[in-house]
Amino acid sequence: MSSLSKLQSRKLGFIELISMGFDVYLKNLKPILLLFCTIYLPLLIILSALNPENQNNPSGLFLAFFIVFSIVVALVGFIYYIALALITENYLHGRDTSYQSAVQKIVSNLLPLVGLALIFSINYFIRFMLLIIPGIVYTVNNQYYGLTCILRDQRGKDAFNYSRSRVEGNWWKVFFFTFLGGLIALALQFILNSVLTSIPFMKNFWGDLLSVILPQFIVIGITIGNILLFLNLDYQKSLES
Repeated sequence: MSSLSKLQSRKLGFIELISMGFDVYLKNLKPILLLFCTIYLPLLIILSALNPENQNNPSGLFLAFFIVFSIVVALVGFIYYIALALITENYLHGRDTSYQSAVQKIVSNLLPLVGLALIFSINYFIRFMLLIIPGIVYTVNNQYYGLTCILRDQRGKDAFNYSRSRVEGNWWKVFFFTFLGGLIALALQFILNSVLTSIPFMKNFWGDLLSVILPQFIVIGITIGNILLFLNLDYQKSLES
């Protein structure tokens, strides 16, 4: 049975989704790594170079610039995530999974995606600042807004409504998958940073840089697993309606 048939036929478990995520990753290694190296990697390198911990007495202006740049990196990371989703769904349906096709689709939908990202960020920030739990609930319910925009042509409120409709009844599953991915990334980063910074010539910049970048290559498979979770929930909801 093909991966697409499995996603369409029944709800899949975490192990199945992660295994399938790494399978998609390995079978589309060239376009995925090309996306990572051209879209996301350069900004991660700059971000590591600007890390205030590696600066001597950074000024308030420098810290403000670092925060703004961090926001830009987060936005680019979101765009990279959407590009991964395009490659994933195209692969499942036997369509073009090239780097060029993903970039063209992203560019043609860039403004709606950035607009949705800003709306999401503002709503999350307000809820998180008032009480932490509403911020977490909002994030889990609406985290697939970018996928609904690029994969299901939803815009504005419809993108958030579509995401919530797919998470409904599966909140804890989505939360656990998101939490698991973040936890693994942080654990890998902590372990690598501890090991690398113990090497004399790896202190500061190089240790920080490699401890940030290397886990990303592993987390890609889990990230694709989360994309597959959305597709799995989407197919199952479509069958129910």
